[in-house]
Amino acid sequence: MSAIPKFAFAALLACGAAGYGFSEPDADALALVTGEFPPYTGAALPQGGISAVLVREAFLAAGQPAPSIVFLPWKRAYSETEQGRFAASFPYTRDENREKAFLYSEPLHQDRFSYFARQDDEDARKGRWQGKRLCLPLGWTTAYVDADVRKYQLRLERPPTLENCLKMLNSDTVDLVSCNDFVADYAMRRLFGPRAPFAIADIGKAQSSELYLIVSRRRPDAERLIRQFNQGLAALRDSGRYQLLLRQYREQPPSR
Repeated sequence: MSAIPKFAFAALLACGAAGYGFSEPDADALALVTGEFPPYTGAALPQGGISAVLVREAFLAAGQPAPSIVFLPWKRAYSETEQGRFAASFPYTRDENREKAFLYSEPLHQDRFSYFARQDDEDARKGRWQGKRLCLPLGWTTAYVDADVRKYQLRLERPPTLENCLKMLNSDTVDLVSCNDFVADYAMRRLFGPRAPFAIADIGKAQSSELYLIVSRRRPDAERLIRQFNQGLAALRDSGRYQLLLRQYREQPPSR
């Protein structure tokens, strides 16, 4: 795992940077795991990404030691969390299979989910999708797109990363990319700067995208962990600190 640089925000430092895990975690701290999903999570991002920041603060707000956070490939992170080797993992969307194996927290993030098309592709922008090519990174849930794949007989492409999908969209190798808006905006700015050649497709419906912390149902303390995390997360929201942290993180330029 590569080193994680400190936050550049003076406001965060003024609020007590020691609580963010700059020092070694408490011996009794929980061990959590996540993967690469910038800007939510990333080993090279400030403090491991905004999700990692919020998860640490939520446990602190609940009176718990700041957890340690390990970065692993998503498949391994999921498997080892399910087996109880890590106390929790984040951030995950809901889907039917996952809910059989995990308890979900209250939403860690609430964002919008969209389809992105090239600005010069009027059919894709206007929702005329019959037989179009849709790109979704390998390992991402298809729960948000399954209905549209069936309805329009979309041809699904599954490259390794979102960056692959965006490059394929730009080169007319695919027609659509489906993604959380926050994640897509970050990736587009990294690849194309402030003027990416894409637009959100107008399909006549708004879709929400919620992300959660998950705990394996196999853990005997699963309900307690979820309860503590939810209490801390609610405290962050009620105090306004959640919004402060999210706004400050969104204002940071994308790392390259």
